[in-house]
Amino acid sequence: MLSANSSANVSAIPVVGGVVNSAEILKNQINSSVIYTTKTVRDAAIFTIAGITLDAYILSLPLDSDVKKSIIAKLSNPSYAIPLGHFLYTFVDKYGDMDNKDAFKAYLKTQYDEETLNGFSHSLFTLNDGKKEEKPELADSHHQGLNIDRKFIANMVILYDELVQIGEWKDLEVLPERYTYLSDTPEDRKIIDKIQPIIIAGMTKAVASMDEGEMRGALEQIIEDGKPQHKGSVNNKAEALTITLIDFVRLNVLKSYRQFIYQEQRQEVLNEWLQESFKDNPETVIAYLESRQQRRLAVQVTVDGLQQGLLEGILSPQKKPFIKQVYQDHLKHKTYKPQNEITIQPEHEQQLSFLKRLTEEEYNDSSYLPFFTELYQKYDKSIVDVGISSTPTISVRNLPIIKTGAKVSGEGGTGIPNFHFVDRKEDRAYYFFGNDALQLDRLMDANKVQTMFDRLDYLVTLNCNAQYDWNAHTTYDGLVNLGAGESLRDFGEKRCLRELTQRAKVEKAIVKMRSELIEEIRIYDDIFVLDIYSKLTQKWKIQQNLESLAKLEQKGMPDYTLIYNPWPDHFAHFAGPFSDEILMPTGELNRLDYWLTQFTNTYKEAGVYDRTLWGMAGDHGLSPVYYSLNPEKQVFDSLQEELDYPLVIKKISSDEGEGPKITNALNYESNKEVDVVVASTAGGNFMMDFFNSTQGWKVQPTYVELTTWTPVNAPKGNSINVINEVASRLEESLDYLVVRETSCSLDECEVRIIGFKDDVRVDELITKKGDRLLYQPVIGSSQLLELDILNPYKSQPNEAELASYQELYQRCMVSAISDDVSSWCTEQEWRSLTAYTARPDSVNQLAKLYEEARAGTINLFPKFGIGFNTKVPGRHAGEHYLEKDAFLGFWGTPVGPNVTPLKSNANGSLAPTLYEYLTQETVIENNNGWGFPSLLSELDIQLSK
Repeated sequence: MLSANSSANVSAIPVVGGVVNSAEILKNQINSSVIYTTKTVRDAAIFTIAGITLDAYILSLPLDSDVKKSIIAKLSNPSYAIPLGHFLYTFVDKYGDMDNKDAFKAYLKTQYDEETLNGFSHSLFTLNDGKKEEKPELADSHHQGLNIDRKFIANMVILYDELVQIGEWKDLEVLPERYTYLSDTPEDRKIIDKIQPIIIAGMTKAVASMDEGEMRGALEQIIEDGKPQHKGSVNNKAEALTITLIDFVRLNVLKSYRQFIYQEQRQEVLNEWLQESFKDNPETVIAYLESRQQRRLAVQVTVDGLQQGLLEGILSPQKKPFIKQVYQDHLKHKTYKPQNEITIQPEHEQQLSFLKRLTEEEYNDSSYLPFFTELYQKYDKSIVDVGISSTPTISVRNLPIIKTGAKVSGEGGTGIPNFHFVDRKEDRAYYFFGNDALQLDRLMDANKVQTMFDRLDYLVTLNCNAQYDWNAHTTYDGLVNLGAGESLRDFGEKRCLRELTQRAKVEKAIVKMRSELIEEIRIYDDIFVLDIYSKLTQKWKIQQNLESLAKLEQKGMPDYTLIYNPWPDHFAHFAGPFSDEILMPTGELNRLDYWLTQFTNTYKEAGVYDRTLWGMAGDHGLSPVYYSLNPEKQVFDSLQEELDYPLVIKKISSDEGEGPKITNALNYESNKEVDVVVASTAGGNFMMDFFNSTQGWKVQPTYVELTTWTPVNAPKGNSINVINEVASRLEESLDYLVVRETSCSLDECEVRIIGFKDDVRVDELITKKGDRLLYQPVIGSSQLLELDILNPYKSQPNEAELASYQELYQRCMVSAISDDVSSWCTEQEWRSLTAYTARPDSVNQLAKLYEEARAGTINLFPKFGIGFNTKVPGRHAGEHYLEKDAFLGFWGTPVGPNVTPLKSNANGSLAPTLYEYLTQETVIENNNGWGFPSLLSELDIQLSK
C-alpha cells in the first residue's frame, strides 16, 4: 500500500502485517488525547434548529410567554445554550424534519398493481382509501405511538430549563464518564418535588383534549396520584413517572452534549496531529491517509424475532419441510388444548392464507424477499444452519448478548437473566416493559459490560435505534424508536437511511480529498528545497486541506454501525408468527428485506461495500399460541382452596398483550413477607421466586427445600411440596419446569427438569462440571428433551450426518458414566448432538440457566401451542425449536469462497466476529468480557491482514 517514496520513514507508525494501521494511530494518538472539556468557548449562534436560529426556534414553540422570556434571556450563556442546542438538535433535526408516510408501502406501489396489493391486505396493511391513510388495526390495539411534535419538544425544553442548573457536570471542567441516576437523597427529592407539578400540569392539558379510552384513563390515574394526599405512596405513578422523565432528559442532555464535545475535540486533535505529523514527517501523513482509504468497515444488524429456519423455509417451501410442518401444526391445533386446565383463546384470529399458499405451490415473485433470496444464494454457508438463542429465549436477555458479545453471568456479564427478576440484595423487582426499561443501561454499566461502542470508541460509530450506546458517536435512540415506530411505520429506518445517505456523499468527498492530499504531499516532497515560494505555497495548501479533512472525517461512513429492527417480533406477537402480517409481500419480513436493501445501497454508493463485513442475528424465533392459561391461578388458586390460611402472592409483570408497568425507582415495594413472586413474559416463560432457603431470604432455595416449602402464614410445622403442586396442577400444559438441584456457580451446577410424559411424571438431572455435562433420568424413562427425535422442521440428515448424530447420541446419552466426569460429553459435543433435534443446545442452556443468581427459583416452560399469561397468538421465551432458533449470518465481499459451513452457533458470536474483523485483534472466549467465540476464521476473509 505504501509507495517507495512514502515508506522511507514510517518505522514509528503502528503496523499490522507490514501495513500501516491507521486505527492504532486513532486509538493511541488521537482518541487518547480527546478531553470532554466544558470550558471551550462556543458561540451559541452556530446552532440552528429546524433551519432557524436557536432563539427563533424557542420563540416558535407553544410555551407560555413568561417561560419563553426566561429561556431567551439565558441563551447568551454558553453553558446553558450549547447543551440545549445539541439536545434540541437530537430531538428536532434528527427525529423531525421528515414526513411520516409509510416508505415501504410507497415502494410496494411501484412493484404491484392495485388489485394485487388489495389481495395482499391484512390488519397491518391496506391501500389508501383515497382521502387518508387507514391506520393499522393492530397498531391501534397495541400502542398509541409517541408523537415527537412541537408540544413534545416544548415539554422537553421546560424540563431542560428546570434541570440544567441541577446537573452535577455543569460546574466541572470535564464532563463525567457516566450519568448519575437519581437516588433517594434530600437533594434529589427536592428536584423531584420541583419537577412533578410541571409534569402533572402538562399531562392535565394533554388529557383535556383526548377522547375517552384506556390511554386517557391511565393518564387521569397518574394525575390523581400526583395530588398531595398521595405523596410518599409506594404505588405513586406520578412520582414514578417524574423520576423516569428527569433521568431520561438529564441522561439525554448529557449524552448529546458529550457527543458534541467529543466531535469538536476530536476534530481539533486530529487536525493538530495531521499538521504536526506533516511538519515532522510528511510520509507519516501519507501512510495514515492510505490506510484510511483501505480501512475495514462493519455493519451489525440485530432483528427482534428473526428465525433462520423460517427464512430458509419460505425461500424453499417445496424443498424444506419447515412451511409444511408449521401448517400441519396449525391444522391440528385443537389437539394441543388441555382438557382439565382452564384456558382461553387469543382474541385475534390468525390470518394464514399466504402460509397455506406456500404449502401448495412455488411462489415466484422477484419483489418478494429479493435481499434474502440473494443472501441465501451467495452466502448459504456463512448463515448458521441452527442458530442458538439462550434460554429463556427473551429479548431483554438475548439482545444485549447479541449487541455486546457478553454472557449473562460472570465478570463482565450482563447480569440480566430474564425480562423480569428479583434482585435479593437490594430487595427490588424488575420488569422491563415499562419505565424499568430505563434501568437496563444502568444495570449493564454496573456490571461493567463492554459494548461495541465502548470497545471501538476510537473509530467512527453510528447507532440506529439500539440500546446500550453511551459511547456511540451518533445515536438514534432505541426507546424513542419503539415509542414512535409502531404507529409511524418506518420511523427509525427512514432516519437511519437519511443519516447513511448523507454520510455516503461525504465519504466520496473524503476519499477524493485523501487521494488529492497524498498526491499534493508527494509533490511537496519533490519540490526542490531552494524553491522557497513553491514549497511554501504548497505547504499552505496542504495545511488548509488537512484542516478541511479533519472536519469531515467523522461525517463519512461509520467504521462500525449497529442497526436494530424490532418489528418482526413486535407484530408477530399480535398477529401470529406465520400470519399474513409477517409472511406476505406486504408483511414484516418483506419490509425488513426492503430496508436491508436500502442500507446496503448506501454502502455501495459510498464506495465502501467491498471492505464491509455484514453480520445479522435474531434474538429468538416465535411460536404460535392457540390456547393460554394462567399458572398462578391454575396452581395457587386451587391450592388456596385446600388450605386454611392465606397465601401471599405478588405478580410483577403484565400479561403479554397488556400495557406497560410503572415502577417507582426510588420507592419500590419490598418482596419480604411474600410467599412467592410470579412473573411472565412473551407467553413462553413463567417465573416463580420463592424465599424459604435455609441459608436465608437472599439465597435461592433448591429442589429439596421446595419439597418442604413453608408459606408465611402457615401454622408451625406445616409445609407443602410446592414442586409437586406446581408440576401436577400444570400436567397438561407444562413442557417442563426447571429448578436448582444444587447451588450453582460458573464452573459447577446441577439442575432438575420435571414434566409429564403419557401421564407419568419424569424427573431428570443435568450436571455441569467445567466443560463437561451429564444428562440422566431420576424418575421415569422418557426423555423430556427428546434428544432421540430428529427435528421435523429441518431436512433429514444425510448418511454421514446421521452417523455423526448416532455416534454422538451413543457417547453422550448411553456411554457416559455418572461418577466418571471424563466420560461425559463436552459443551461442543452436546451442541452438535442437539443441533439435530427440535431443542438446539438444550442441555447446555438449561445447565447454565442458574449461573446468574437472579434467575427465578422455578422456571416454567409451556408445551407447544400453549401460552402462559398471554392474550396474543405469538409467543417466545419457551423451549420449542420455533422460538429457540435464531438467525445468525455473515455476508459481504470480504467473505471468501472457502467458508467453513456454520452448523450450530450462538447469536452471541455476532459481535466478537465483527470486532475481530474490524480490529484484527484475536477474540478469546471468556476473556476481556467476551462470552462467545468469534467465527471469523470460518469465513475465509479475503482482504489483506
